[in-house]
Amino acid sequence: MLDLFDTAADAVAKVLAATTDWGPSGQRHSQYAFDVAADEACLEVLRAAGMAVLSEESGVTGDAAAPVVIVDPVDGSTNASRGVPWFATALCLMVEGRAEVALVANHATGQRWRAVAGEGASLDGRRISTSGQTQLSKSVVAMSGLPSHHYGWAQFRCLGASAPDLCLVASGVTDAWCDMNNGGHGVWDYAASMLVCLEAGAAIAEAYDRDLFTLDHRARRTPVAAATPELLEAILEHRRADA
Repeated sequence: MLDLFDTAADAVAKVLAATTDWGPSGQRHSQYAFDVAADEACLEVLRAAGMAVLSEESGVTGDAAAPVVIVDPVDGSTNASRGVPWFATALCLMVEGRAEVALVANHATGQRWRAVAGEGASLDGRRISTSGQTQLSKSVVAMSGLPSHHYGWAQFRCLGASAPDLCLVASGVTDAWCDMNNGGHGVWDYAASMLVCLEAGAAIAEAYDRDLFTLDHRARRTPVAAATPELLEAILEHRRADA
């Protein structure tokens, strides 16, 4: 499955390398022309392997009885369109409601995070783990959106692409990541990287205790990940006060 995911990510990389139109698709708000082309290339690989797909760009397609792959062809599309080197393809295999295999491929840096349930997580073949940080006051916290108040972190980062953002928590580069948007995120934004986080030893949650790994394309969630359960609880206390 990881080989299949690598092939799908490679197909997206080829689309992006050949892209000259970095403008909007004209089909829906915040969608770019290359999002559509990347989705088509990625889904061609997955469908040929018999997968059903839940994609940000094209919804749910394929045999309802087949294994489901959650896909964000280009997470961080605005970054890509503006030349900010932080955007990725994210793929996550779901089996009976469980996340089992994940790949997050950062096309700007070449980094690839991989995870298999019960077998750990890696970055470019090297096993990874979180920073182990427990104190919010000493933490570097990455986020999407703006909070209503300062949570008490040491520093913060807003990088603009949730999938690789979360993988930085798994790698011990940042200590936590929190969705600050009241509208929340679609499952394609975080499913793959949340499995990477889990397998790297991170603590994860949905801010309002909803199921994170949903197969409802319309559902929106508020994911949070932290290096340790102690740090997660400290952030959740502030995030829930932001509701």
